[in-house]
Amino acid sequence: MAYQIQFVPSVTPAKPQPQKTTPTNAYESKPSFDMRAALLLAAIENSTFGLVIVSQDGAILHKNKRAELFLEELACSSNSKVIPNILWRPCQSLMENQQDESDLFPADYTIVLEDEIATDHGDLIHRRVQWFDWDNSDYKPCNCFLITLENRQQSLTAIAQHEAQRYGLTTRETDVWCLKRMGNSYKDIAQKLFISENTVKKHLKSIYVKKEQASW
Repeated sequence: MAYQIQFVPSVTPAKPQPQKTTPTNAYESKPSFDMRAALLLAAIENSTFGLVIVSQDGAILHKNKRAELFLEELACSSNSKVIPNILWRPCQSLMENQQDESDLFPADYTIVLEDEIATDHGDLIHRRVQWFDWDNSDYKPCNCFLITLENRQQSLTAIAQHEAQRYGLTTRETDVWCLKRMGNSYKDIAQKLFISENTVKKHLKSIYVKKEQASW
């Protein structure tokens, strides 16, 4: 399977300097409490993407609720503690090529594998896999994998609807804008909405005017 490869700068969070203070609550008095891990888990759980953290032996360390929904769409058990093969294969590719990658590419960049996988309903889910330094009080710090899952069609529809409200679009303009946002051509939009291409162009012209006015 061919993956699209991207290089993103590696970001290492600065370690907080130890301070000599008197604990004021139960959390501060527990040496095992890791504020960074707690914030990370909160960000993962509230993300609009499906996020899964996987160890190098294929065990799922954490997944958010949206990831569980994606696993169900991919006909995988959301209760399993082992990553399904459809998500594990790109992780294996990263491990197999780890030495080659370290020799060829800058050390301060992370390689990201991207591709799309289809659900049983015919939807395409965009998948991104990269190395990830997992630091949690329940696990020893180690190199793991961060898998990001996104239904592009749903995401673009949500963005288009938000923009439609912001620009004050009519119902028909919203329909046109959603299809345009998803990459449909004038011809495709006309066919799906049973209107002429000239009507599509008129709607888009009106949309762009409202969009420009909203930015003033």
